[in-house]
Amino acid sequence: MSTRLLRILAMAMAAIVVATGTAAQAIASTGRSPSIASLAAAAPGVVSGRITDITRLTPQYGGSGTIAGQAVVEGPVPAMGTVNFGSFGECASQHDGPVPTGDLVVHDGKVENAFVYVQDGLGDRVFAIPTTPVEVDQKGCLYAPRVAGAQVGQTVRYVNGDALLHNVHGTPKDSSAWNVSLPRQGAEREIRVDHAEVMVSVRCDLHPWMQGWLGVVDHPYFAVTDAEGRFTLRDVPPGDYTLAVWHERLGTKTTRVSVAPKGAAETRLTLTAPR
Repeated sequence: MSTRLLRILAMAMAAIVVATGTAAQAIASTGRSPSIASLAAAAPGVVSGRITDITRLTPQYGGSGTIAGQAVVEGPVPAMGTVNFGSFGECASQHDGPVPTGDLVVHDGKVENAFVYVQDGLGDRVFAIPTTPVEVDQKGCLYAPRVAGAQVGQTVRYVNGDALLHNVHGTPKDSSAWNVSLPRQGAEREIRVDHAEVMVSVRCDLHPWMQGWLGVVDHPYFAVTDAEGRFTLRDVPPGDYTLAVWHERLGTKTTRVSVAPKGAAETRLTLTAPR
């Protein structure tokens, strides 16, 4: 039996113990059996029949907080190259003028498309898998967004926004690779990644410049930086964490962050320009 399943079973048993204890207390004090609703409210970690992170819902851990910040780069940043569409006129015709490669988008030292996530500090917490898919389009013969994130086991939906053939070829190191065809506009395929990995390369073999990236973690505390290099991680349990940032050209960096109950931690992640 996997460690993750054992944790889930342990949390379910803990929830039952809490509910049972609440029922006994209610009968002793009122002489009446409590309602189902009151038992459900007393059993943290069980939400709509799904096991969630019991430590995030238990009052003694206090209110959750946020981690916000900005990814920046030090040093002169080289200019991005442009996409060479070669003989693929059906791709070039969808754009007006040269198209940047997208691998080094920096605005006044602020880094866009960096993947930020909690690398360490969550302990044995287990989190519900989101039901909303992450969606990545293939539009203009480019991946949009170029950098995306998902939880382990979460559905990632790839969509072909072009009126031509694409494929989606993901090559994780710790999970099964996938290589699926999207033969026409509007075609879509869904995949799930079984193990955490930062980052997974995703390409289109038919158009060799098409590069995408997928960051997969086993919790919901991750983000992709915006045009200002900003990010925010919400509903973070109080504690001390290692925060990491990844960028395809600028490498990785970690820093320590402390989140107080209902606190708002702010940090700055500084990467080094390539030489």
